Amino acid sequence: MNSPRFIKSILFAGLVIPGFVCSLFAKPASAEAVSTTKLRVVAYNVACGQWATPEQIAEILQPLDPDIVLLSEVPKANRGKDVKDWSLRMAEALGLDHVHVGTSSSAGHKAPKWADTTGNYGGKYKSILSRTPLTEGKDFLPQGSGWARASALRVETEIAGRTFALYSLHLPGYAHHKKPRTSPEAWERSKHKSLADKINAEDASLDVIVGGDFNEWTDDLVMRSLLQATKLENAVTERSIDHILYSTARPIKLLDIQRDWGPKNQNAQNVKSDGCLSDHPWIYCEFEL
Repeated sequence: MNSPRFIKSILFAGLVIPGFVCSLFAKPASAEAVSTTKLRVVAYNVACGQWATPEQIAEILQPLDPDIVLLSEVPKANRGKDVKDWSLRMAEALGLDHVHVGTSSSAGHKAPKWADTTGNYGGKYKSILSRTPLTEGKDFLPQGSGWARASALRVETEIAGRTFALYSLHLPGYAHHKKPRTSPEAWERSKHKSLADKINAEDASLDVIVGGDFNEWTDDLVMRSLLQATKLENAVTERSIDHILYSTARPIKLLDIQRDWGPKNQNAQNVKSDGCLSDHPWIYCEFEL
């Protein structure tokens, strides 16, 4: 029992068996970590800057740390005013390097009636601010009922190896085309249908994000028809005329959605804005790619 061979066997078992048991309970090698990218998007109708400067608006949006900002009713420098572009001022205040401003003012509105707080800017244009470079910028004027020069500004950008078509828009809704909300004609004659046709024709191979003032309530016929026609999802589920729509053909997950009017100025005299920075709330979405 005390032979050298027996002693060697005992020592071998003491070394090998514990290692074998440990290997049974060891965690398997983890799979390669999946790489994800967070994308933060804001859509905001800034009401021509009537009640706030771009820097004041940027201060409120800064905590959201947006990567993309889709603006509607944006003022541009009035003729003869040697001032920095309004949208560029907001982009710089937000730390965003890329800006594209549209060329069409909703319904042809301009200063002095539709002017900012200083009188240096006016109009209801659309602009897109971005952390990533913007290309293919162009205004699209959809056909349909409602006021003229309704437009959607479209650009493209590359994010996490994917090409996104981004739209910032301001379209007329039910109150403008005078058709019953439940009438199929309200959808068929709407500018929203014209936009849907464009998205389906040109953006089928791209990721799509559309944000802005649709002037249509979340659950009404026109918005429901728009979603059905384009296969887009609406991040907004509460009653609203401002929306952010996004495509789900490729992996994308909605992590967060916020809708807020921002702080109120208790000394404000303007009843329409109720003392807020705009008479519209901003919409914020966080996505995971």
